[in-house]
Amino acid sequence: MSYDDKKDNLVPAYQKMMARVKETLGHATEKSLHQHIEDAKEKAVELDELSREEAEHLGDYLRRDLQDAAEFIVTTEQALADWIRFDLALIEERLLEMFSLMVDHTQQELDNLAESARQATQWNSGEITGIGTLYCDSCGKALHFHQPDYIPVCPNCGATLFGRNVEVEE
Repeated sequence: MSYDDKKDNLVPAYQKMMARVKETLGHATEKSLHQHIEDAKEKAVELDELSREEAEHLGDYLRRDLQDAAEFIVTTEQALADWIRFDLALIEERLLEMFSLMVDHTQQELDNLAESARQATQWNSGEITGIGTLYCDSCGKALHFHQPDYIPVCPNCGATLFGRNVEVEE
C-alpha cells in the first residue's frame, strides 16, 4: 500500500475513531477515556475498517493527542485557545466540542492524562497527529496541522522528531 493510499484510509479512520469516542462519552457510563478508545479500536477492527495493527497505532495517536490537549487545559484555562490560536477560523466548532468533551470527562481522567502527557510529548514522522503546531526538535521549524494528517520529515533539515514547544538542539 502506497503512502497516498495509507493517508487516504488512515486519516479518515483516525477521525472516525475520534467521533466514536466522542459518541460513547456522551452516554452515561463508568468507563474511562482509555476504555472508550479501546472500544473504538475494537469496533474499527470488528467492522474490518482497520487491521489490528492499524487500530493500535491510531488508538495510540488519538490517546497521545488527547493527552496533549489535557496537558494544555490543566496548565491554564487559556491553554486550549492558545493551542489552536494559529487559525481559529479553520477549526470547526464541532471538533472543539469533541476535544472538550473528551478531556473534561472526569477530573481524575484529566490528572491521569496530564501526567501521561508530561511523559509522552514526542511526535515522529510517519505518525498521524491532530490539529495544532509541531516544532522540529533539531531546527525549530514549525509545522501547522489544520486537520489530522501524517507528520512528514522536517522540510527544513530532514529530522524526524517534533514537539509542541520550540526547543532547538545546539
